[in-house]
Amino acid sequence: MNTAGYWVLLITVIAVFIVIFFFFSRTLSKREKRKKEFYRRADRQRSLMLQYRDAGKQTLQAAPAADMIEGLASAVQAELADCAAPNDEFLKLPIWRQYAYAAYYLLSDSAVKLSAFFRNSGEPLVSTAVACVRNTGKTAFVRLIDLEYEMLDDNNENVSVDNAQLAQWDAAFAALDRDVLVDSIKQVVLASM
Repeated sequence: MNTAGYWVLLITVIAVFIVIFFFFSRTLSKREKRKKEFYRRADRQRSLMLQYRDAGKQTLQAAPAADMIEGLASAVQAELADCAAPNDEFLKLPIWRQYAYAAYYLLSDSAVKLSAFFRNSGEPLVSTAVACVRNTGKTAFVRLIDLEYEMLDDNNENVSVDNAQLAQWDAAFAALDRDVLVDSIKQVVLASM
């Protein structure tokens, strides 16, 4: 191989190295971002849990609705984490704590789409969340939640899953003002204390 061939080979190797280095650094950067976001969320949940787990009704009334629900849910999660039978222990909790916990997961999953909550969750979480939302009296939310609950209930043999219909209901739910639901859930939790 002549000198020009070595230069071409050297330039090709350097170019491949630069491409690999660039790709690797981008991948590490994305991973680092995800890791920081995970820890940020975990720190937020821990802070909210410590702030609201033992709070009285007056403190909870003054709290921002989303923060209160997340803080109470984080406290319940911490209690249930080491239980041998978490569903049984969940059902022993006061109803207002059950509502806060179930509503948090409903709100979290429905941020993607409402049907995600029903597909990802089981009993007693699902029926508790549905009962909580029904108690808000917000008929637009209640109607869509009831429709999806009925369609995605594993024990309901009378309704078949229709993914096109679910997509329509998911879109309709996403179009509603989520803050109205969050504030109404807060009121249901407080009224249940």
